[in-house]
Amino acid sequence: MGPLRAVGNFFRKGTTFSGRASRSEYWWIALYVALLSVVQQVLLDRRSKKPHAPEKQRHQPRVLPVLGALAGVTALVTCNVSLSVRRLHDVNRSGWWFLLTFIPGLGTVALMVLSSLPSNPRGARFDR
Repeated sequence: MGPLRAVGNFFRKGTTFSGRASRSEYWWIALYVALLSVVQQVLLDRRSKKPHAPEKQRHQPRVLPVLGALAGVTALVTCNVSLSVRRLHDVNRSGWWFLLTFIPGLGTVALMVLSSLPSNPRGARFDR
């Protein structure tokens, strides 16, 4: 699967936890998320080096931008979780294996290893 198709599937199947996701689909999205994280960190670093805003601007409410960012992050996290669950289905594992990510350090590595495994035809049992 190519990068553009992977992104299309990512957003189209964002809340779909049934079915499967190919290895290429999963890793294209992982690459995009890593790149976006780097860009975000660079922007945050630049912003922290700017001189402070005048006193009048510091106290303006910023509720709407925060709520908008929170909604966007929530949508991306939901899409990412569903993609991981579908990838686990493709290697013939239950989506409950995703809970490994709650084990600090080791869980993330275990999920990466499971996501790297080749597709297993027996994972078709998760297709609906």
